Amino acid sequence: EDGRALEVDMPPRMMTGQRIRLKGQGINGGDLYLNIMVEPHRFLTVQGRDVVCHLPITPSEAALGGQVTVPTLDGPVQMTIPAGIQPGRKLRLAGKGYGRIAEERGDQVVAIAVVIPTVLNDQEVELYEKLSAMASFHPRSNWMY
Repeated sequence: EDGRALEVDMPPRMMTGQRIRLKGQGINGGDLYLNIMVEPHRFLTVQGRDVVCHLPITPSEAALGGQVTVPTLDGPVQMTIPAGIQPGRKLRLAGKGYGRIAEERGDQVVAIAVVIPTVLNDQEVELYEKLSAMASFHPRSNWMY
């Protein structure tokens, strides 16, 4: 109301609903309270103290496994995807979740999302056709018709 601008050092990992009290910065020397509202991230969500990341991987990464880079609150980390991983499986990065101090931090949950390409070039079509012709895996072989 009085037109002042304040520079505030925000503590790390604030959560929606928390408040910060600025002693003596309010009207007539009273306290000013800041209500925290954390904007949603495009692919990380907070569930309690855990951070959930939906990780898109290719069909070949799902079948063969390997190293992938995963974003975390602390920056990117390398994670091993096991061969044969299924869509929806959840992997954990211990201690990479939310919390003000290390002892309070939850985990980062990495939910696997296998993304199927919608456009293939001629060579990719040929390789998928060859793979299909020689595949020993038939996911509907036990279905009853």
